[in-house]
Amino acid sequence: MSDDLRSQPAAGADVAVGADSGSAAGPNDGGALSGDELRRAFGGALAWLEEHRDTVNALNVFPVPDGDTGTNMLLTLRRAMEQGPHSDPDYGGGPAAEAAYSLAQGAFLGARGNSGVILSQFFKGFAVALEGRTDCSGAALAEALSQAQEAAYRAVSQPVEGTMLTVIREAAEAAQAVAENGQPPAAVLSAAFAASRQSLLRTPELLPVLREAGVVDSGGLGIVVILGGLLAGLTAGDDTASETPPGAAPGSDDEHPILSLVDSSLAAVAGGGLSISSEYLHTTLDTDWGYCTEFIISGQELNPDRVRAHYEHTAQSTVVVGDGRQVRVHLHAEDPGPALSYAVGLGTLSSVKIESMDDQNVDFAAAHSGLAHSDRAMADGLAAYAALDAPAPAVDLAVTAVVSGDALARLFRELGCAVPLPGGQTMNPSVQQLLDAAGRSGGRAVIILPNNKNIIATAQQAAAVNPALRVVPSRSIPQGIAALLAYNPEHSLADNLAAMTAALDGVASIEVTRSVRDTSIGGIQVAAGDYIALLDDALLSAHPTAEAALRAGLGAAGLRSDSIVTVYRGAEADEAAAGEWAAALERAHPGIQVDLVDGGQPHYQYLASVE
Repeated sequence: MSDDLRSQPAAGADVAVGADSGSAAGPNDGGALSGDELRRAFGGALAWLEEHRDTVNALNVFPVPDGDTGTNMLLTLRRAMEQGPHSDPDYGGGPAAEAAYSLAQGAFLGARGNSGVILSQFFKGFAVALEGRTDCSGAALAEALSQAQEAAYRAVSQPVEGTMLTVIREAAEAAQAVAENGQPPAAVLSAAFAASRQSLLRTPELLPVLREAGVVDSGGLGIVVILGGLLAGLTAGDDTASETPPGAAPGSDDEHPILSLVDSSLAAVAGGGLSISSEYLHTTLDTDWGYCTEFIISGQELNPDRVRAHYEHTAQSTVVVGDGRQVRVHLHAEDPGPALSYAVGLGTLSSVKIESMDDQNVDFAAAHSGLAHSDRAMADGLAAYAALDAPAPAVDLAVTAVVSGDALARLFRELGCAVPLPGGQTMNPSVQQLLDAAGRSGGRAVIILPNNKNIIATAQQAAAVNPALRVVPSRSIPQGIAALLAYNPEHSLADNLAAMTAALDGVASIEVTRSVRDTSIGGIQVAAGDYIALLDDALLSAHPTAEAALRAGLGAAGLRSDSIVTVYRGAEADEAAAGEWAAALERAHPGIQVDLVDGGQPHYQYLASVE
């Protein structure tokens, strides 16, 4: 069994299984769930999430297309279901255990975006609790949900209540309360689903940004959809999402609970006129402070819990995972020195990365980007690059980067990127796709450039799987290009990581895109169709033309006589207008250098950097 599941003890081993252990008894007769029935239930969750994915996405409040919460959760769950069950002798065997194990492995490899990474850890905890089990009783199911919520909380450096974490936790608590009375799986899951709905409705009370925006948490809604789909898959003869949930009277308000509880939120988002905060929920999930420090401790008889306890008292945003042989540490601290000194006393350090972080990251999510479009674009992109991305000759060091558009892919290749992986806005690559791209690069050590804030967590999860991978956390295409310009394959991995990471801070990134809805953010009124300018992820202004928005973004970046401005023209930008604009900028600012590049990127009319 892979270390990502073996790293935790087999929780729940003393929970009694149903009286028909090993039988094919179904939930309707009070028996325990077989492996097939467990997978069928998660098939119902997948069906519900496919149907309600747009609803989850619509709760995101920022008006720019981005890596959507619903889409990322759906693609993570879809990958989990595609992973066929298989036996692992180290895992303990048993149909229920094998089903849970395969779901966890698939979700881990398919995790996309922050919400997908958290969901993959939910599956990890669920599988650990069922280790060695032939079937899954109501008590075992409750224990699995409990372990799932603990793993989900551990996945986040600074857990924040009012998010999907809260919904998972309160659903698990309700399941445990029912299981204590010896109830079957369907009753346990029904209690969890009901509690998740109530928890979701309370999320605006816990997070002011949600209350101000007039919406419930989008990731929390995704969890409600998954639990509702699980229940539908468990109790219905098929895996559809159209069944009336158990306990709901036909024609009542509860007949379609998922839709009824978010109607007001969707109306608020669509109505415009709201003063929506520019700080979205997931910004608070990983608040930057001091130095972000990551490393792996290798040794014998390591104790991840003890290491975690030490760092929780001496650092911020602490995440510690691993087993007795390897422990991966992520933390934020004003001074990383003491953290490293403690780790050296435990074993050998590797994959050390230290970077100065901004006070906070702004992680916005979009309202609508179609899954069909995303899947199609990703598939087309992978097919287009398949011939080019055959395994390269082995080298000591290589770079792979996530890019969108043929022109940008060619540019990254020219700058030294071995494998440009199609992805970005609305099409976040999975852990498996990042691992595959790194494998094709031929590098004994591989540096990943995510080039998008919503792909950083996925890239870090890929690096946790393969210790040969390192992540330079570029948040935009201009940052990725700056990092590549600092890359030298003749230098050591450590020197390149230091140089490429330092290069990120020397670039101001401007993005120009088009709003997909009317809204008001931080006092800035934005109408659907407006071109908006963003500087390092922060919304600056809205304009009637893309060129006017670009001008505003560059002005806010602070042009000087020695500035180097590089503008990447998107697929939807007018070539003649871009050329005229560049010439006018050079006339208005004597001494600056303006380079206009055909980027061909979708969604963004212009990307620009100022150095």
